[in-house]
Amino acid sequence: MKNYFIFLTLLLIGLKAKAQDPNWSVNSANYQYSMTFTTFLNINGTTLSSGENKVAAFVNGEIRGVANVVFVASANKYVAYLSVFANTNGETITFKIYDSANDNVVDITANENFIIDGNVGGIFQSYSIADPVLNNEALLNLFSFKGVSTVSEVVNNNNVAVVLPFGTDITSLTIEYVLSNGANLFLENTKQLSGASVQDFTNSVTYKVLSENEEVFVEYVVSVTVANENVDPPVLVLTSAANSIVNQAPMLVNLTTNVAISNFIPEDVLCVNAVVSNIKKENELLYVLTVVPVQQGDFSIEIPQNNVLNSDNEGNLLSNKLTFTYDLVRPYVATIKRKYPTEEITKDDILEFTVTFSEDVENVSSSDFVSVSDATFTVVKENDSTYLITVMSIEDFYGAVYLNINQVNTIQDKAGNLLLNTVINLHQN
Repeated sequence: MKNYFIFLTLLLIGLKAKAQDPNWSVNSANYQYSMTFTTFLNINGTTLSSGENKVAAFVNGEIRGVANVVFVASANKYVAYLSVFANTNGETITFKIYDSANDNVVDITANENFIIDGNVGGIFQSYSIADPVLNNEALLNLFSFKGVSTVSEVVNNNNVAVVLPFGTDITSLTIEYVLSNGANLFLENTKQLSGASVQDFTNSVTYKVLSENEEVFVEYVVSVTVANENVDPPVLVLTSAANSIVNQAPMLVNLTTNVAISNFIPEDVLCVNAVVSNIKKENELLYVLTVVPVQQGDFSIEIPQNNVLNSDNEGNLLSNKLTFTYDLVRPYVATIKRKYPTEEITKDDILEFTVTFSEDVENVSSSDFVSVSDATFTVVKENDSTYLITVMSIEDFYGAVYLNINQVNTIQDKAGNLLLNTVINLHQN
């Protein structure tokens, strides 16, 4: 009898572990179109790896796709290959995750618009379905080497310049690094481990930093040099907190050097379409340059070889070059073209417009557009300057349907110049 109760208890525990496993399924034959996602699932910062974990896609509460987690040995990674089905372009897709370890279904706040034959994510940069949302920063904040003191280390414009003590063997260095929260470092497509991965730095090495949500990756070029036995020649590194596209002047540029330099003046700096109006010496190894662009367009600064000297009158090495674009012109709407109806999209229930801006813009959202009462919008970015605007919920409206850009909006170009006030006034009777 005792064994019977033990068996019954274990059986009930097993049934409980599966009690909430959702019976998700979808009949793809009911739909004309599909969209695929290569995705990874993450709950509370942990990527799900069991094959019993699954993800489902929904449109208005109706299940449109389901997939289980699988292991991809070639990438040493757990992903889910999710196919989503629909009969209409632009539908809003929501997601749910079944977390088998906790026997729990989790609603995901993020959503996507259905795109016919769309393909989102890949093995290296998979689409993130996560709760809570993962970090999208891909920053290399610090780079050094285990057991080796660093003479100088500067991260600037995705270039990392490291100077190590005289006599250091740079053919076999163990890397150490600090990244933005949750990010990972890769050499080609091989993940690197801080304090463990070894690399030859005889030549520069290009690393990739992939954000936690795998949406953003940034390449960093690491160059390692060894200091001379006596007084080193000046190694000059220019850095700036400004973005590569600026709309304000003057701007500040830092100059760091590994050794003290003498008689550093504005004329030592080679400028193209810019001038150095002032140099402030913060200490023996740091100077702040005030740079003024001459006119709109690209401008750059660098310090040619042998323009400044150390205490032994030895000239500097060629510095890095900083390049910027000075942009004061506000973006505007260049063209608007209506996309005419297809068999699936009739003029009675939906209108689509392609809006092209004069240059690449950011922060375009559905709240930036206004139309007839109760109309709703979806916005799909085709590229950085072209957006597909869909006007919906107009079935019961009689008269001219107009589309305006909201005069209060946050649309801006890469330099931060806000959109010129624009009224589209496109309509369809």
